[in-house]
Amino acid sequence: MKSLKDLLTSRPLHTVLSGSYIIDVIHFMAERNIGLVPVLSIDGKLLGVFSERDLVRRVIAKELDLASTVVDEVMSKDLVIADVNESYQVCLKKMNDRKTRHILVIENEKMIGILSIRDLLELDIKVQQETIEVLHNYIYSK
Repeated sequence: MKSLKDLLTSRPLHTVLSGSYIIDVIHFMAERNIGLVPVLSIDGKLLGVFSERDLVRRVIAKELDLASTVVDEVMSKDLVIADVNESYQVCLKKMNDRKTRHILVIENEKMIGILSIRDLLELDIKVQQETIEVLHNYIYSK
């Protein structure tokens, strides 16, 4: 079974810096076709995340100016985090409990990637299919 680290190996980690203007952040996200981006301090500390949902609820709905609003003012700070050594099932539970679609993966106190609910559900389906195949072979091999 793949570990969380295995799921992240081929993915670039896109981040923005604290103090970035929303207009720049949404262009950055659009160019990379991503729906969520971590916000880091200059020294690389994770401060929060900015998502499409934040854009709609905290910027557009409040009619804030995209060119003058700083990402720090509207980013989500209540983050769902997983250690790289946790199982995908633990991650799914955390995400379900918090009603979120993304989880930030940390290794040695450093963020190494982001996984979506889709990533983890695809892995879960593969695991279930493998289990079914093993059980099927066991039952019908006699």
